Amino acid sequence: MVSPVAPPSVDMRRPDLRQWLALVVVLAGTCLVELDLSIVNVALQPIRTHLGAGVTEAELIVSGYTLAFGLTLVTGGRLGDLFGYRRLFIVGVLAFSAASLACALAWAPVPLIGFRVLQGMAAGLMLPQTLSIIQLAFSGRHRARAFGLFGAVTGIAAILGQIVGGLLIGLDVAGLSWRTVFLINLPLGLAAVIGALFLLPENRKNDRPSLDLAGVALLTLTLLCVIAPLVLGGGEHGHPLLLVLMLLAVPGTVAFLRWEKRTQRRGRLPLVDPDLLQHRNFQAGTGISLTFVAGNIGLFFLISLYFQGPLGFSPLKAGLLFTPLALCFGIASLVAPRIGPWAGRHVLTLGYVINVVGTAALLGAAVVYGRGIPEVAIVVPLAVIGFGEGLGFTPLLNIVLAGVPARDAGSASGALETGIQIGSALGPALLGAVYSATSAFAWGLGVNLVLAALALAFLPMVATSRRETTEEESGHRTAAAPAPVKAAP
Repeated sequence: MVSPVAPPSVDMRRPDLRQWLALVVVLAGTCLVELDLSIVNVALQPIRTHLGAGVTEAELIVSGYTLAFGLTLVTGGRLGDLFGYRRLFIVGVLAFSAASLACALAWAPVPLIGFRVLQGMAAGLMLPQTLSIIQLAFSGRHRARAFGLFGAVTGIAAILGQIVGGLLIGLDVAGLSWRTVFLINLPLGLAAVIGALFLLPENRKNDRPSLDLAGVALLTLTLLCVIAPLVLGGGEHGHPLLLVLMLLAVPGTVAFLRWEKRTQRRGRLPLVDPDLLQHRNFQAGTGISLTFVAGNIGLFFLISLYFQGPLGFSPLKAGLLFTPLALCFGIASLVAPRIGPWAGRHVLTLGYVINVVGTAALLGAAVVYGRGIPEVAIVVPLAVIGFGEGLGFTPLLNIVLAGVPARDAGSASGALETGIQIGSALGPALLGAVYSATSAFAWGLGVNLVLAALALAFLPMVATSRRETTEEESGHRTAAAPAPVKAAP
C-alpha cells in the first residue's frame, strides 16, 4: 500500500489577489481547450473548400482532437502529480499554442489532422493541472467559488466557440478565413504562459516516484477501445470492427485494475490509485459526469443538426440561439456556490431536476409543433436547461475532488475529465445515431431525456450530510483523509 501523505495545513483565510489572478491564468488555459472543442465545427466547410478535404477527413479534423484529448487526460494528470502542476500547465499551453500555429499553417487535410491530434494531446496535459491547482490552492467556500468559475468558463467557452468561430470566418481578417480560428489561440496562450510564470506556485517535488508506464499503456489502449468507436464510428470511415474494440475494453479494464492493485501492493505509485476508485463520491461523480455530459453535449449536436438541416437556420443564427443557454449556465455557475451552504449536496438534485424539466419542455414543443416550432419554444427551454446544467455541473467537481489525497489530485482530475470526455463523445454518437435512423428530432430528444434522468439515479451515492459540508468549510477535512461517505436518504 502507498502510505498516506501527511495532512497539509489548511488555510481558511480569504484568498489574496495573487491567488485569484492565478485562477484567471489557469482558466485562460481552460478557455483555450474548450473553445477548440467546438470552434472548428463552423470552420469545416471553408476547410473542405480551401484544402479539398473529403467528408472523412473533415470528421477526423474534429474527432482527432477529441480522441487524443481523452486518451491523454489521466496520464497528463499523473505527470502533474510527479513533476509539478505549474510546469505541466506551462508545457501544455506552449505545446497547444505551437500546435495551433501549425494548424493555421496546414497546407493539406492530412497534416491538419495530425496537428489537431497534437493539439488534443497538449490539451490533455494542460487541463488536469487546472483542476489540481484549484483543489490545492483553495479550500471551503472559496474552493466552491473557484470551481464555480471553472464550470462557468467551461460551459460558456464550449457554447461560444460556435459563435466566435462564425464571427471570425465571417470577418475574414486579411483573407485568412478558417485559419483565424486557430490563430486566435496564440495571444491567449502567450498571456497564459506569462501569467503562469509570474503567478503560479512552483510546487517542486522532492520525492518523485517513477511513472507507471505499464499502467499508462494499459489505460491508453482501454480508453482507445472505448473512445475510438464513439468518435470514429460514423460517416464514411465507420466500420463494424470498431464495435469489437468496445468489447475489448472489458478485459482491458480488468487488466488495468489488476495491474494498478499490484503496483500499489509493491509500494509504488499507480497511475490511478485503486482506493480512489472505491470512493463512493468519486464513483458517483464519474457516473453523473458521463451521463449528464453525454445528454447535454449530445443535445447541442442534435440541435445543430436540426437547426441547420430541416429548419434551415444559418450557422450564425443557430449559434446565437444558444446564447440564452450560455448566459443561464454562467449565472447558475455563480449562484451554485452561494446556495450550497444551505442546500448542501442537494444543489445537484435541484440542477438535474431543472435540466430534466427543460428537456421535457423542449421535447413537448417538438412533438406539438414539429418543424413549425416557434423560436420562443426553443429559446426558453434551452435557457432552463442551461440553468440546470450550471447548478448540476459546477458543484460536482468540488464534491468529487474534495476528499482526494493531495498526491493524487492530478490523477483524480484527469480521471474525472476522462469520464467527461467519454460522455462528450458518447452523447453525439448516441443521439446522432437515433436521429439518423428515425429522422425525428423528438426521438433524439427522448434519448437525451433518458440520459438526464440517469444522472439523477447516481445521486443517492453522493454524500449529502450537512455536517460533512460544514467540516470541509471549517478546514477539518484534510486532503489526505477523506470524510466518511454515507448514502443520501
